[in-house]
Amino acid sequence: MSTNITISTGTIFRIILILLLIGFVILIRDVLALFFIAIILSSAFDPLVDWLQRKKIPRSLSIIGVYVIFFIVVGGSIYLLTGPIVKQIGDIARAFPEFYTRVNYGIQAWGGNINDIASTQTIGSNLASITKGVTSATSSIFSVLSSIFGGIIGLLGVLVVTFYLTVQEDAVRRFFNSIVPGKHRAHVVNLVGQIQKRMGYWLRGQLILSFIIFCLVYAALSILGVKYALLLALIAGIFEIVPFIGPWISAVPAIFFASSQGLTMAIIVAAVYLVIQQLENSLIVPKVMGKSTGLNPMIVILSIFAGARLGGVIGALLAVPIATAISVYVQSVMNKSK
Repeated sequence: MSTNITISTGTIFRIILILLLIGFVILIRDVLALFFIAIILSSAFDPLVDWLQRKKIPRSLSIIGVYVIFFIVVGGSIYLLTGPIVKQIGDIARAFPEFYTRVNYGIQAWGGNINDIASTQTIGSNLASITKGVTSATSSIFSVLSSIFGGIIGLLGVLVVTFYLTVQEDAVRRFFNSIVPGKHRAHVVNLVGQIQKRMGYWLRGQLILSFIIFCLVYAALSILGVKYALLLALIAGIFEIVPFIGPWISAVPAIFFASSQGLTMAIIVAAVYLVIQQLENSLIVPKVMGKSTGLNPMIVILSIFAGARLGGVIGALLAVPIATAISVYVQSVMNKSK
């Protein structure tokens, strides 16, 4: 028995249109990424601008003031931290053979040998690569930072779009209100508002949390006299974005460099990181991130890994906000189906 399948001209036309739309989105994916970054920044700035507006300060002046504060804080941090961090990276590259020898002696004292894990020849070749990479990275650190936003023009584009999205109250929702068909308009605008709120909570909370962890780790390692405390604290602050495993990953280099100062110091540093993580889980995170994404930590980890695999640094940065948007959409669909 044969079955005839008829495909109408309208169906073919819609399929072609969808394929062309997908191709167009792929072509402008960098522009869409910059626009999405602008929406995230706007979501983070909105509450402060709204508060200043209630104090009778115009939104245009408020967002300009926020920009000035933002650039002072970020620019000041880069100016103050770049020099010491670059110096510490260079010191690590030069002193790594000595650290390796000290750690090896410590392991041998406990009946082991680091050469069982990696040969001296391999370590030597890796050190050459590390030194070369450090030289290259430190000479182009500003170009790396600017490439995160696609260059200076991309950064200016993000700032301009963020300004226009923030200077007009509810600009993002009004934008979607103007492009969504009438019967879906109210639902989509409400959905966009929820996504904005969640993304704003996430960005503000993550920045605060990373800064707190950076300060705690730097203070603890400085008091203990651990070398390269500033660089290790910066690593801890950056990896704070990855739930659960991030703090442990950042603890590994700290324990390694502390072990060169003795096994006792390595144990103390490991205990310090453990205490900070427990303090973070029980006190800091609930206070700072209580109204954040609401995502399962495993979903956050997988999202970051998937984003990094698909889009590199930009993909990793946008992974959690995109996962948050998808989560809000899925929750709205489930609520409507009940």
